[in-house]
Amino acid sequence: MMEVPVESMKVFLEKKKQQGFAILGLEQTAHSIPLDQYNFPVKTVLVLGREKEGIPVEIIHMLDACIEIPQLGIVRSLNVHVSGALALWEYTRQQRQT
Repeated sequence: MMEVPVESMKVFLEKKKQQGFAILGLEQTAHSIPLDQYNFPVKTVLVLGREKEGIPVEIIHMLDACIEIPQLGIVRSLNVHVSGALALWEYTRQQRQT
């Protein structure tokens, strides 16, 4: 796990893509795949956005897919650390099954 400064994000993601990583964003979009329906590749980079602002549009365009945490009711978002922990748990759960 690592933090990448926003100003270095594009270069970092391009390098990871060249290394064969899937670049995923944890974001609510019209085309997001529910977390419990997505099969994570072993080589995955998960991009988390900023609280309230989400992932910048220029980074969204670089993603292979967006995943979202299914929610019920009128809650539209979770804190970024909670969202990240849930996504990491699902990734780990899937990798342990293989």
